[in-house]
Amino acid sequence: MQIQKLGLEIRKLGSLNNLYKDVDMVLSNYGIKPGEINANVQVNAVAHSLQKMLKTERHFSVCCIRDCASLCQICISAERMKVYQTQHCVNWDEMTNDFRQMIVAMVLDDFRCVLNPSDVSVS
Repeated sequence: MQIQKLGLEIRKLGSLNNLYKDVDMVLSNYGIKPGEINANVQVNAVAHSLQKMLKTERHFSVCCIRDCASLCQICISAERMKVYQTQHCVNWDEMTNDFRQMIVAMVLDDFRCVLNPSDVSVS
């Protein structure tokens, strides 16, 4: 039987041991050791966070950028971070189309090595 609680799917398995056997199986299927993460988790976390900020959220979030960079241990230049900080909580529709396009391109460029590691083009 399945129970919906707090937006998460929880299955009644009869015991916590059975639950954690399933947890271990899922982690193993994705090559994740208990208590650790791998590159796939990082890529998905960054992709989902950036997609939410760019599509769902109504504003730019420097917190999202900072948290994603920290997760992946990438360094964003101080100059870009200063620009991002000035745009924190600025609504997307309050930016000009050109500026919005520049900001999005800069963010995607910053995370290129995470989201598209095979594209290591350097200008």
